[in-house]
Amino acid sequence: MSMTSHPTVPLLPFVPARAIEKMLVVVWFLVTFTVFPYDELVLYPLALYFFTAFFWHRESTVPLLIKCWPLLLLPVWAALTSPFAVVPSTALRSSIQMVLSIQVCILLVSWMRPREIILTVMAVTGICGILSVFFTSYHDGAMTGIFAHKNMLGAKMLLLWSSSLCVAFDRWMRMPTRIVALCLAALGFALILASQSATALVLACLIVMMIGMFSFFAGAGVHTPGDRIAIGLITAGVMGVTITYVLTATSVSPITILLESLGKSGTLTGRTHLWDYAEDVIRQRPWLGHGDGGFWRYEENDLVRQIFAEFYKTPNQLFSFHNAFYEASVHFGLIGLACMITTLVWAYARLFRQLLHRGGMPFLFFPTVACVELIRAFVESELMRPFVLAHMLIWIGAIYVSKHPLKRSSDHS
Repeated sequence: MSMTSHPTVPLLPFVPARAIEKMLVVVWFLVTFTVFPYDELVLYPLALYFFTAFFWHRESTVPLLIKCWPLLLLPVWAALTSPFAVVPSTALRSSIQMVLSIQVCILLVSWMRPREIILTVMAVTGICGILSVFFTSYHDGAMTGIFAHKNMLGAKMLLLWSSSLCVAFDRWMRMPTRIVALCLAALGFALILASQSATALVLACLIVMMIGMFSFFAGAGVHTPGDRIAIGLITAGVMGVTITYVLTATSVSPITILLESLGKSGTLTGRTHLWDYAEDVIRQRPWLGHGDGGFWRYEENDLVRQIFAEFYKTPNQLFSFHNAFYEASVHFGLIGLACMITTLVWAYARLFRQLLHRGGMPFLFFPTVACVELIRAFVESELMRPFVLAHMLIWIGAIYVSKHPLKRSSDHS
């Protein structure tokens, strides 16, 4: 009887980063995690260096870029439509920055293994957390740390909280490293509490739940016992029935109850009014959008001045629609929104397929961050912006599937 051999998927070469390059990655993570005066003097030279390094290691990076082509959908669309944007130069610059951001993600996957990425994230966010203890200010009794406001401190410390927990519970890490991670996790949670950000506190609790659930149901990847999968399906079914019953049996929305318990208004601090404005703006240019930087122009746009006055903003402040999907529709049109959603579906499907196939804390970290950022995308506008560390981690996690094909499940990083 003849035996059929299955073709093996060739692995792309791994190019370990040199010590100096690892230091540059630390600096890159730092300048993309927090904002400080003249940070562009560091950010753009580093981006240029990484852009050059991308082509130095083209035997590894270019095939990865081709395999991960969905990541280029929105940047390419933004570049193609930039001549029709309200401010073409700004729109074109934004598309170039998005491409650079993707190139950096691919380069880091070529340079570093998943555990190295997570340790770097923990180190950088830990540094920012420690600095926030010694260099901070207060607003209405809430700590702001080294960030612009208290909500930003809470949101940023979520990344320290999640990375530290994943390192602390990773049995392949050395014990001293795990102890340091536990200390940093405690610091991150303390700063979340000090920021008095109810959203960050809820997300911090969700992170613990997600890490526990992902670890239990997929912690061993394909070797996870089948009974756990059955328990997970039964639990999901019971939760679905319960949630459906609660939604249909009560006259008050559970979301409203949650918001009231957190001291939030039903309008999400005016966000629902903002979204009404966004829908009107989208109708003006539904397919191509205004282009990045084409709408929020205080001096040239009467509606922007009206929104700023309604939300007590000064002309020199930055503002957004506080929803990534509305923001993308305004800037890139409904076609751009479709490109964005396609990229997200592609990336999230890869992250969870990788988790179920491989398991382990490194591949648990990326979908946890992805879930948190997707939740935040409904109330914040940062998703898909270039050079945002938390979002780059989503793409990095998805790119690892192409770097280490899932058919070779024995090749754990």
